[in-house]
Amino acid sequence: MSVLADEPGNPAHAIFERFLRAGECREVLGCFVELCQQLGLQGSGLQLYHGLKAALNYWNAKALWSKLDKKAGHKDYDQGTAC
Repeated sequence: MSVLADEPGNPAHAIFERFLRAGECREVLGCFVELCQQLGLQGSGLQLYHGLKAALNYWNAKALWSKLDKKAGHKDYDQGTAC
């Protein structure tokens, strides 16, 4: 069962905070998998990114999406098509 990310007390927010604070690769990957499971997301690449971005409507996540979108739009990444 998936939980909407804008509900008060949403566990996805806590998982995302743990993801941000993770200090080791194993922790980062574990939190990411847990977050995707919590939100009911599957897939990979841009499909997963857009699903995660749409499902996780959390202020701290929005800051990350903004940074990633800006970086992807850079000419080195062919405006988001190279990665």
